[in-house]
Amino acid sequence: MSEIKSALELALERTADVESDKSSLEAHESRQAGMKLAGKFLDDPSIDVNGEIKKADRPQRSAIKEGFFQVMMSHLALPNQESDLTRLQTVQSGINSVVRDTRMVDGLMDQVIQYLNQYLDTKNQLTERLREQFEPRLRQKEQQIAAQTGRPVRLEPENDPDFAQALTQNMQQLQAQYGQVIDQAKDQLESLFKQ
Repeated sequence: MSEIKSALELALERTADVESDKSSLEAHESRQAGMKLAGKFLDDPSIDVNGEIKKADRPQRSAIKEGFFQVMMSHLALPNQESDLTRLQTVQSGINSVVRDTRMVDGLMDQVIQYLNQYLDTKNQLTERLREQFEPRLRQKEQQIAAQTGRPVRLEPENDPDFAQALTQNMQQLQAQYGQVIDQAKDQLESLFKQ
């Protein structure tokens, strides 16, 4: 017990000299409130974001907007499926709530959503093309295994290590290419937010 007490005493001694900066603490709490508001908005896009922000004291509003915007930006990412694109429309609406130039946001986000639609199409085409490319190899392996075991075997591309490696390499290249567009869009949205 004395060890715990002495550790606590040491911690208190170290922090005794540190004065808490009230304004930075309030800004942090306001950013956290903005992040919570963003979570609520993503769950229910009918929430009046500006109305909720206006309920806060004027000095806290910019930090609330900043926290809200950070969460919206974190959801601007490469989609895994079609339903992720629907989420991006909600993100667009959220960003419009805290950015003055909504026409620029709409134009940029419309381009991003269109580009990400293209990404999903390209991703699906790439996967299908690789399947077709590996199909003859898999059938040959099936025949070899069947000849060895005397039983027919069905191999799927997903279970083939060569297919998995080729798919991973191609997907990484595709994600890097399209990820650059997401990064550029984030930079542009960030500058629009700061205006």
